[in-house]
Amino acid sequence: MRGLGVIMAAAALLLVGGCGAGPRAQANPPAATGPRIVTRVVAFARGKDRPLPTTLWYASGPDGTGIAAGRHPIILFSHGLNGLPEQFAPLATTWARAGYVVAAPAYPHTNAHVEVDRDDIRRQPADAAHVLKQLVAGDLAEHLDGEHVAAVGFSAGGTTTLGLFRKGHSPALRAAVSVAGRRPSTAFAGPAAPILFLHGDRDPVVPIEAGRAAYDAVRWPKQFVTVTGAGHGQYLNPGDPDYPATAQRILDFLRKHVPTSG
Repeated sequence: MRGLGVIMAAAALLLVGGCGAGPRAQANPPAATGPRIVTRVVAFARGKDRPLPTTLWYASGPDGTGIAAGRHPIILFSHGLNGLPEQFAPLATTWARAGYVVAAPAYPHTNAHVEVDRDDIRRQPADAAHVLKQLVAGDLAEHLDGEHVAAVGFSAGGTTTLGLFRKGHSPALRAAVSVAGRRPSTAFAGPAAPILFLHGDRDPVVPIEAGRAAYDAVRWPKQFVTVTGAGHGQYLNPGDPDYPATAQRILDFLRKHVPTSG
């Protein structure tokens, strides 16, 4: 059975150079059709002890590095324990080509470069909300549709994503996707938003029962999709046979609930 380690290895091969913390943007190689995708990292932080370097993906303008014209909805992506944003570059690139600006913070106490503190997951929704505020006030502000945001996360990042939808959350959060996530420590409250849950029925890390418990706690429009025979996120690996259908299902959900102008 393949798990997150496979995702990490495969994604590392697909990772575009220059996705580190350098200030310069890098353009991904163009697809057969569609725009070039720019990848850059911005140095957000929520206090001195909570650095939040955030990887952005977006379609380039005519010069190959600037952002494409128009106002683009945002996808806020959250990685899992021992994860990094760049491991999910294939998905993020797909979303950017569809017209979204993707923002993926590396969380300060759960990313692959630190000693993981599981207890810090409960603090990550506030980090994610902070990143969103900083993003819409930054240099891309005029090109962002900050009133239309989708949150997507994997594993602990799925729990982080669900934790955003607590009392007082921004109405700009229009939809969410939790992949192999758990129920957050806070209750679902605030403006309703549709949520898509995806979970492998042989997940040894986050049992599918934990995903269903999160699903059962939601009183808004929702959908639970079981990935038959799958473990912990292998279906997010572009080399996995379930990847095309999974990636398309997520994209269709995002386009339905947070449509782009294209």
